[in-house]
Amino acid sequence: MPNTRRRFFPFFITLAISAAALNAQTLRFQTTLGGIDVILTPSVTPMTVANFMTYVNSGAYSGGYLDVNGEQVPYVNTIIHRSLTIAAAVPPYVIQGGGYALGPANVPSLIPQNPPVNNEFSISNTRGTLAMALYGSNTNSATDQWYFNTSDNSSYLDSQDFTVFGNVANDASLAVMDAINALPTYTYNAGADADFMNLPLQNYSCPNTSACPLIKPANYIFVNSIAPISPASSAAGVQSAATFASIGSTGISPGEIITLYGTELGPTQVTTLTLDPTGSFVTTSLEGTQVLFNGVPGPMIFTYTGQIAVIVPYEIAAQSTVNVVVSYLGVQTSPIQFKVVPANPGLFTLSQTGKGDAAIVRLSDSSVISTTNPASQGDTLELYGEGYGVATPGTSLPDGTVVVSTLPVPAATTVLLIDGQPVPTSYAGGAGDEVNGVMQINFTVPPQLTPGPHTIQVKVGSATSPAGVNLQTQ
Repeated sequence: MPNTRRRFFPFFITLAISAAALNAQTLRFQTTLGGIDVILTPSVTPMTVANFMTYVNSGAYSGGYLDVNGEQVPYVNTIIHRSLTIAAAVPPYVIQGGGYALGPANVPSLIPQNPPVNNEFSISNTRGTLAMALYGSNTNSATDQWYFNTSDNSSYLDSQDFTVFGNVANDASLAVMDAINALPTYTYNAGADADFMNLPLQNYSCPNTSACPLIKPANYIFVNSIAPISPASSAAGVQSAATFASIGSTGISPGEIITLYGTELGPTQVTTLTLDPTGSFVTTSLEGTQVLFNGVPGPMIFTYTGQIAVIVPYEIAAQSTVNVVVSYLGVQTSPIQFKVVPANPGLFTLSQTGKGDAAIVRLSDSSVISTTNPASQGDTLELYGEGYGVATPGTSLPDGTVVVSTLPVPAATTVLLIDGQPVPTSYAGGAGDEVNGVMQINFTVPPQLTPGPHTIQVKVGSATSPAGVNLQTQ
């Protein structure tokens, strides 16, 4: 029977962290402090969205614009030029951008404006919404400046008909928005129309307002780009979460934990797994990221813009091949096809590279076995891995289940090998208090092992985990 104390999620979470059509309705505001991903509302505010996308598509928000002669006029991206925080105790609470950029002299100046758009107020100015700024009391004066509501400003702004035309997509993006809003603000008169009363700056201090130091480009919060989100991945970027072996060469097994590399696969802030309200299942959608296996979503381990980790659904067991698609905020990658294999075992390692000391715990004191804390003959140890395939009838569990009472037992024969020789085990199967798919093997260190590293592997059916993983003994 395994030790069922939850403790090994960190091993594979930290281990793993290390061609879609463009969708103009889902955008990333890439700022100095990270990405704010937004879903626009063209069905409710079509003119406002079209106006905004005109600036986006022209490059006006990200590095330049075309003058009347059709020539590119460069600048150093737009800035967040206004931040009203709760600390001011006077609503509204917002961060605002879109209107100013740093020119050649590193002085903020207005970017060119298109004709204003008619007001389309319909959606309330609640926390996390994106809205258009207005000039004075003219409700039909919105041009290029926009703002994020960092708090619920509905009671203050709705009566003034500020048009909301988008929503921040997830908590990771809200965190970036809040981080900008938490920065200290300063008064800065840059001349002409650039007179800022609440300019957010980073790594800047001005204790004496009569003699403030020069504001440098590195002090501003830039909006480096605003562009449609277009997630992409490739077969070469799909690997075993434990061994880092390419799934393209090994195949993919039901219940296996895999990592996928690519671009815009998730938010720009790492977000780890969440459980459903009952605490019984790992969710299959995380911050808007899903991985679909022949259309079936897998339990999400973590999501990040360049890398995600997921558990392969057991439903693929009867298939010969599987198409894998990543979906982020409804925008999907092109499918990638892999062969399905019964098992693809791999052992987690302390180095998080698939090589070196295995992720092993001494049962008597819960210490991690390593070069500096080797195991002794007779120690009872717990070894952790993944990729053992389907469980025997009666022990199988639904995808994403947190293993508690029913312990999955691999349908295929499981053998522990040390230096290539079989070693008796007291338990081999699903790890207690871990998500279904994590493998645990309990065994006693054989008396014949000499001090030093020993190759440790697990064989499930005809598949054996890669060499290069060690058990340290003394």
